[in-house]
Amino acid sequence: MITDKQALAMLLDRGYVVGRPDVHAGYVRVWIRDGEEGVDVRLGRELHEFAEERLTLEDVCARREDETVARRE
Repeated sequence: MITDKQALAMLLDRGYVVGRPDVHAGYVRVWIRDGEEGVDVRLGRELHEFAEERLTLEDVCARREDETVARRE
């Protein structure tokens, strides 16, 4: 299993821009290559799966949207 630090390095190598991980909130902000759109990726398993390309950016965005809807209900 990779570490969060290794996962962030993998994303940087692929051209993503990553923010500073917020360990208290449990997220790191990742911006799409050459774009202004970004998404919060959970530290740990979600970050590792995203870095290893087992999760797409669309998957992560959908999860954040689902969480937002669940909070409103």
